Amino acid sequence: MLNPTQQRMWKVFVFLIRLLILSIPLYAILSFSGLLLPLQYAVTGNTFWLLSSAGYAVSQDGTALTISGGQPFTFFITEDCTGWKSMLLFSALVFAVSGIAMKKRATALIIALPLIWAGNIARILIIVGIQQAYGTGAAMFFHGVLWQAGLITLVMGLWLAWLLRFSGYVPGKPDIRANNINQEKQD
Repeated sequence: MLNPTQQRMWKVFVFLIRLLILSIPLYAILSFSGLLLPLQYAVTGNTFWLLSSAGYAVSQDGTALTISGGQPFTFFITEDCTGWKSMLLFSALVFAVSGIAMKKRATALIIALPLIWAGNIARILIIVGIQQAYGTGAAMFFHGVLWQAGLITLVMGLWLAWLLRFSGYVPGKPDIRANNINQEKQD
């Protein structure tokens, strides 16, 4: 029989193993070039529409967007610009937690994945705004440093909010299933 500390350590170990297994799609997707092209087109189309609506003179050629005007520049929506890794990480975190009903997991995905998508599109729009106002160097700094941390914070914040508020998980509360298993062993 495990003491409470060992039970918590076991739960963390199981969580980490599940997270590791659920990260396998990351490596599978990275192995196949072009697999995310439809997602790239979707992000490019959303970004084009929003930039046009905001009054930017923008043109689209495939997954490339060209901004005309004050500081003209062209940028490409690559696979890494789609936010797919953030969405996959959130999904893996949700499914790595044991003892949560599938309905609660599905609800988390239905709510959080569009928010992550919107956060990623906002990231692109803000970087374009910074580029137009302060130049490419400032935009690249913002892209490389601040927004990576921003998306990680968004994903982790959404996951923690779901975990602590909506999933029914209570930190420090023993797993009911573990108690049932221990009782069955004692009987």
